[in-house]
Amino acid sequence: MEPSQKVQPGGSERPQDESGLVLRLDRLRPEKRIMTAKPQAAKAAPAAIPNLPQHEPVEPEKKPKAPLPRETKKTVVYRSKRLHGLSQRVRNGISGTVMSLLAIVLLPTVAAGLYFAFVATPQYVSEFRFSVRPSDATQFQASVALESALIISNSYIVAEYSASRETVDALEKTVGLREIYSNEGIDYLSRLDPDASVEQLVSYWKNRITTHFDMATGISTIAVSAFTPEDALKITQELQLLCEKLVNDLSEKARKTQMAFAQSELDLAEQRLKDARDRDVALRAGQQSVDATKEAEGKLQLAARLRSNLSDLQSEFVTLSSYLDASSPKIAYLKKQIAAAEQQVANLQAQVGGGDDGSGTMSANDATRISQFEASKTDIDIATKLYQSSLQNYETARMKANSNQLYLATFIHPNIAQLAAYPRIFVDTFVFFLCTLGAWIVLTLIYYSVRDHA
Repeated sequence: MEPSQKVQPGGSERPQDESGLVLRLDRLRPEKRIMTAKPQAAKAAPAAIPNLPQHEPVEPEKKPKAPLPRETKKTVVYRSKRLHGLSQRVRNGISGTVMSLLAIVLLPTVAAGLYFAFVATPQYVSEFRFSVRPSDATQFQASVALESALIISNSYIVAEYSASRETVDALEKTVGLREIYSNEGIDYLSRLDPDASVEQLVSYWKNRITTHFDMATGISTIAVSAFTPEDALKITQELQLLCEKLVNDLSEKARKTQMAFAQSELDLAEQRLKDARDRDVALRAGQQSVDATKEAEGKLQLAARLRSNLSDLQSEFVTLSSYLDASSPKIAYLKKQIAAAEQQVANLQAQVGGGDDGSGTMSANDATRISQFEASKTDIDIATKLYQSSLQNYETARMKANSNQLYLATFIHPNIAQLAAYPRIFVDTFVFFLCTLGAWIVLTLIYYSVRDHA
């Protein structure tokens, strides 16, 4: 600020610059007025005495007492450069700030209001509400957090899918999305370019769809806007079918993934059982025996009976030989029976495969055959039990997977709109005004900040 001081007697004159900040000191203390008046009078008296010759004494003339000076008023003016410049701009015309306000805020707001009121094509909205639920909610009673996480995850999946390119491609094939939104009856700013690329179509579709998920209730809302009620209803119904198909596909994929391990274990157990049975059949065919164990037991029993008969014959022969002649027919007959019994035992031992060591035990060949047969039987038993366990696990997994299936529970279906939802003339215009006003304030602050620091 530049201070400048002007003393105006009587305060009759006004400052030339009315735009400055004026501080007036209109009254002074009386003591100071008297002190300033006496020196002025003393100085004025000698100036009033005429120059006389020195040889003529002259009595000094009595001059009238000089009047006291009038009370003066002092005005101190402080000028502000910024206020002075503002006053100059106001006197010269409209300031740049006002011009920028008109250009950035007022005129665009008026144009936006006229567009919303007379140019913009009405938009109609159709929506549906749903919740992604498990088919059997009783299994989640012990874990509410697990059920909530499952519902939230799948709901967000549906919301993201509804705005994806895959959805746009499916709707383009079924309802002709590009043709609907590029109709000539739609205003230029809202109409889709008929030659738009797929990426531009997806970006345009994201502006025509609204998704919302309520965390408290688990309810999802999908709304679609179009420029006729019929188009909005048709698109929303087809989008609902796509979302239901998505949930069903996800559920089926989860079910197959959950059953894949059980199915693989069942296949392994079944193959193991088949291999064990094939080895057993090959072993039986190689041994030419249905049951080597039972055959060996039969041979042992037959051999025991033959040995018992042979022992009886030999005992009778010894007894008869003690008192009969060797040429007796009875002795000859016993010799023939003993020889026949010994031949039968020898033949049986040959069939068994190695003879007898005299203690009534089997040969090593029969033991090997029975050992192989028992090992094959054990493998079959283990493979059978493993197969039964795998089959039971598979059934359990199948029942659990079926109970874990998800479905899209739609409780509010799409309906045809009666009134246009957009544009909201006053609300949209006011929002546009607030946006432009905020932009103007930011730009103005940036301009003055740069100018003050330049």
